[in-house]
Amino acid sequence: MKIRYYSLCRRYDIPVKLFEPEGEVSGTVTAVHGFGGDMESAAVSALAERMTARGCAVVTFCLPGHGISRADEHFSAENCRLDLMYMFRYTRELYPAAVRRAVFATSFGGYLTLLSLGEIPEKTRLVLRAPAVDMRSTFENLLPISISELKQSGTVAGPDGRRTVSYGFYEELCENDISCRCFDREMLILHGDRDDVVLPEHIHKFCRANPKARLAVIPGADHRFRGEGEIPRAVGLAEGYILGEA
Repeated sequence: MKIRYYSLCRRYDIPVKLFEPEGEVSGTVTAVHGFGGDMESAAVSALAERMTARGCAVVTFCLPGHGISRADEHFSAENCRLDLMYMFRYTRELYPAAVRRAVFATSFGGYLTLLSLGEIPEKTRLVLRAPAVDMRSTFENLLPISISELKQSGTVAGPDGRRTVSYGFYEELCENDISCRCFDREMLILHGDRDDVVLPEHIHKFCRANPKARLAVIPGADHRFRGEGEIPRAVGLAEGYILGEA
């Protein structure tokens, strides 16, 4: 496996991490992290180990205001979504002969992926790990202040203590509620039954509205799958689904 770091410019620099197989690239995975995460995600690195061994390249990146991104002032749900689509198209153009395409998205990244499904081809395999399918409620639960206080103050430090999050970001989440939306798409959802960030009831509600979604529950796993063997199990399921073996 070969790993490269570089940046691409949309309206601002997007830090990129590329995992490539030693030989020919037969497939691609565009991976996006969650709120407060970055392109050094342990789950993405573990997935890349397995996918590059199967001839697939994995491209991941930092959303604005995350990791080593210097675009904090551009943080918004829409800019994050546009960056995801920019990177998905970039991956497709980088490996035009690849016969298999997938998106692997975590938490907030899963929310962004679902918002973008109208622009992601039907045949793309979708793996969503603890997707924030009710991002509005998840954000409310993570905030250190009430929504009314956020509206009055205008901004608050983000849950990870780094970026400033505005009331406008919350309004974006309210305007783009997907918690009950039927997307009529096949996807694999990986979720831990002890997740206290993306609650199990949110996932089950979403799956009832999306009967084509396949739910794989990891017993005992929290939001970050920190327990022994949980990430390997999750990426094993993701690998099988992406390659059409499960």
